[in-house]
Amino acid sequence: MILKYLAFAIIIFCLVTASDRYFGTDLSWREIPKEIKQDVRELAWMSSDTTRTFLDDTDDRVADEFTVTDYYYPNVNFWFLIYTQFESNQVLIHDKNNLSLIYKVLDFSSLHKKGLSKNVLYILQQKISQEKIEKLKDELKALANDPFSVDHDAKNMFRTLSEAGIPVPSKKLERQAFFNKLRDNVRTQSGQRNFIKDGIIRSLPYKTFLEKYFTQHKLPPELLAVPFLESSFNPKAESKVGAMGPWQFMPLIGSYFVPKSSKSPPFDYRSNVGVISVAAANLMKENFRIMKSWDMAVTAYNSGTKHLLRTRRELIAAKKEVNLEAVIKHSDSQHFGFASKNFYSEFLALVHALAYEEELFNDLHRDDRYNMKKDLDFYLMKCSFKPATILSKTQLNDVLYHNHHITQPKQTYQRGTIVVSKDKLPKNRFLLLTLKQIVKYKPKDWYKFLGNQSCSTR
Repeated sequence: MILKYLAFAIIIFCLVTASDRYFGTDLSWREIPKEIKQDVRELAWMSSDTTRTFLDDTDDRVADEFTVTDYYYPNVNFWFLIYTQFESNQVLIHDKNNLSLIYKVLDFSSLHKKGLSKNVLYILQQKISQEKIEKLKDELKALANDPFSVDHDAKNMFRTLSEAGIPVPSKKLERQAFFNKLRDNVRTQSGQRNFIKDGIIRSLPYKTFLEKYFTQHKLPPELLAVPFLESSFNPKAESKVGAMGPWQFMPLIGSYFVPKSSKSPPFDYRSNVGVISVAAANLMKENFRIMKSWDMAVTAYNSGTKHLLRTRRELIAAKKEVNLEAVIKHSDSQHFGFASKNFYSEFLALVHALAYEEELFNDLHRDDRYNMKKDLDFYLMKCSFKPATILSKTQLNDVLYHNHHITQPKQTYQRGTIVVSKDKLPKNRFLLLTLKQIVKYKPKDWYKFLGNQSCSTR
C-alpha cells in the first residue's frame, strides 16, 4: 500500500515539474534557481546628446507650444531614452529626483531567451534588480560614512555623478547628507521601446480619423501622444484600479462621456478606440477651458484639476507666475508625486518620439488588410440584432477588428449600440453619424439621433 501511494506521488511530481523548465507549473513561490541569477549584464552607461536633434525638433515637426524648454529637458531626455532606446528587457537604476543620474543599465536579454513564463520572468527580473539596488545602496552608504574612499566602486560612483553634472559637497557633513539622500532616491525603470513600437502599429488604422477629428475639434494633434503614455495605445489595457482602454478612462470619468457599459452581452466603450478617443477629445477640451494652458491641461488628465487649481490660486495670491513649472516647484509630494510631476515630461518625450517615429522605429509593419488612409465611420444600430447573422463576412471582420467592445457577435446587441467601421454597413440596419454630429456631441448623447428611425430587414 505504501509503495502504491509513493508511486502515485512520484507520478504527480513528474507531471508538475515537466511543464516548466525550472519550476514546473507557474509556481512563483518556489525558490529562484541559483543557476540563472547571473543572467543579467550591466551595460556601460555614459550620458550623451544623441537625442538632442529630436528633442530640439530640428525639422520643426512639433508645435511651438510643446517645445522642450531647459527646465524640462533633463526629464524629457530620460523618458525619451526609455521610449526609444531601451527595451522592456532592460532596466535602468536611477535617481528619482534627478533623472539625469543613471547609475546602471541592467540587460536581461539572456534571461528572456530561456522560455520562462511571464510570471516567473517578472519575479526573477524584479529579484535581480532589487539585489543590484541593495548593492548600490550599500555603496552609497559606504560613501556617506567615508566620502574619501578611493576603492573601485567609489571611483565609479564619482565618475557617474560627474557625468550627470552633479557636484559632490566639499564639507563632510554635507557630503554625508548628500549620499544618504541619494540612497533614499534610488528607483528602477524598465525600457518601453518595444511597447511604443507595438502601439504605433496598433494606432495606424485610426491615425487618419484621429488627426482629422482632433483638427475639427481645434485640438493640437500632439495630444494623441497621451494614449501611448497611458497604455502604449492598447485597446485591451486594464489597470489594477479599474482604468480601461487606450486612454485609460476610469469608470466614473467614462460615465460622463460614453454610454453605460452592458452586462449582457458584456461590453465597455472604453475599449473602443474610436468612441473613447472622441470622449478623450471632449475631456481634453474641458481641461484646457479650466486650466488655460496645455501643460496644465495635459497634467490634469493624469492628476485631475482639483490640486492644480488650488496650487494655481496659491501662486496667484503670492503674485507669482502661473505655469506647470511653478506648480511642480510649489507642490508637495503628498498631493503631487513622482507620476504627476513626470507626466508632462513623459508626454513631451512621446510627442517628439512620435513626430520622428520613422527615424526612431525601424520596420514599422503595416497591416495590409486595411487601408490606413481610409476614414473611420460611426454608426448606431437601428434595432437589436446579432451582428454575425446580418453582416457579411467582410463587414463582420471589419467590425470585430475596430470594435473591441464587441466580442460576442452571435449574441444580440441592443438598439443604439455604437459601432465603428471602415467598411460600409447596411443603411437599413445602421444609422451613419455625420462628422458634425460626432464633433458637437458626446458619445453618450448620440442615441438621440436615432429618433424614430425604423429598422428594416429587407
